[in-house]
Amino acid sequence: MIRKRVEAIVGKKNVLDDEATLDAYSKDLSLNQPRRPSMVVKPKNVEEVQRVVKLANKNLIPVIPVSSGIHNHGETIPDQGGIVMDLRRMDKIVQIDSRNRKVKIEPGVTWGKLQEALKKHDQMALNPLFPHPEMSVLTSSLERNPMLIPKYEYAEPVLTMEIVLPQGDLFRTGTASAANTEEAYPEGPGIDFFRLFQGAQGTMGVVTWLNIKTEYRPKHQKVFFIPFKKIEDAVDPIYQLQRKHIGNECFLLNSFNLALLLAEDWPKDFEELKEILPPYTLTVVIAGAPRRPLERIAYEEEAMQEIASQLLFQPSSTVAGVAGLQDIMLEKLRTPQENGSYWKNRLKGSSQDVFFITTMDRAKEFQQKVMEVCGEFNYPTQDMGIYLQPLERGRACHLEFSFPCDLNAEREREKIRELYLSLSEELINMGGFFSRPYGPWADMVYQRAATYTSTLKELKKVFDPNSIMNPGKLCY
Repeated sequence: MIRKRVEAIVGKKNVLDDEATLDAYSKDLSLNQPRRPSMVVKPKNVEEVQRVVKLANKNLIPVIPVSSGIHNHGETIPDQGGIVMDLRRMDKIVQIDSRNRKVKIEPGVTWGKLQEALKKHDQMALNPLFPHPEMSVLTSSLERNPMLIPKYEYAEPVLTMEIVLPQGDLFRTGTASAANTEEAYPEGPGIDFFRLFQGAQGTMGVVTWLNIKTEYRPKHQKVFFIPFKKIEDAVDPIYQLQRKHIGNECFLLNSFNLALLLAEDWPKDFEELKEILPPYTLTVVIAGAPRRPLERIAYEEEAMQEIASQLLFQPSSTVAGVAGLQDIMLEKLRTPQENGSYWKNRLKGSSQDVFFITTMDRAKEFQQKVMEVCGEFNYPTQDMGIYLQPLERGRACHLEFSFPCDLNAEREREKIRELYLSLSEELINMGGFFSRPYGPWADMVYQRAATYTSTLKELKKVFDPNSIMNPGKLCY
């Protein structure tokens, strides 16, 4: 009965409930338990989204919004069954506004598609660390994935958005809530709602378009690589570089992650690079502005060399003698991979990541705890990825530890699951701020924040009184 009514809205071919499709949407690359949906629905426009959501709400059927072709954290597994709403058919780049440096996108737009379109306008999107080719830009932005350019103004790339609420009503944030505006400003008339939908994992409604910030695509740029033996050795250099506003992209990878990223001839290159790369490499991109770009590069490079002479580190055009590393890195930064295996999944097919926000001066402390817990589980730490991303000019940082895992090997999967849970608990107890509480993290986080959790539940009752939007996630 419900299927027929949904088919009347989106068309018969866009309602799927065959075994293979339901199995595919029942799981992802996380360690979370699979659960099948009742059906998968693929709307093409906001009107179809509204009608399907309204029908589901009337019949108390869960709705799980999906806009990426890949999922790593269990956020789209339908914990209580229901309708998975796959939004990838909605893949238009609605507007590119170079003057105001923003772009309006639908949920199905991927990083590769967006960057290619922006390139024609001398613009670029602010992307996270080498995103998966099937990752939705809208999802990345709403889920607060850290961006590689740690400027204050890019800490929140989201401007305005349109949401279909569970009752089927349209809700727009910021200046988009008023007619005949440029939809550019997140703080518009009335109450500021735009952060409510960030990190919500689809529990408050279905976002059907998003305005995000863009940046000038530099025509002149230089990449510098700075090697370090220990993670703590990189902290003061990063602090100094960020305090003086030097460079655009700035991020730290350990040898394992950098080898995964750079290896071409797999696995030969990976094994060789893992041995010869320095334990940690800081990548800094100095980019020219639209006006006097070469002058800007020159004075920022001079300022960086002054810091280097004071702190005794040496910026270079490569590390470990890797030929053409500057060009390789720029290509990966500016042109997201569209084909082939995702770099993090190359070793074993999935990567179980433990990430949180802290301050850089605590990086050593957290790393030591990770090493200690890995030792308890006999996990080889040489097979662990480490990524440190400064945020807001070094005010804080995103710290991430990655554990490759073969999900088809039961013993390995269970070992990584136990390590993952134990490590997460330890890091939360140490003060790691898990701002994106996926899967088992939700209970760990919300049981420590009773007042906040109570407030969220009250807001949930306002926006989703029947609790149909992705039930079972966060504290709902």
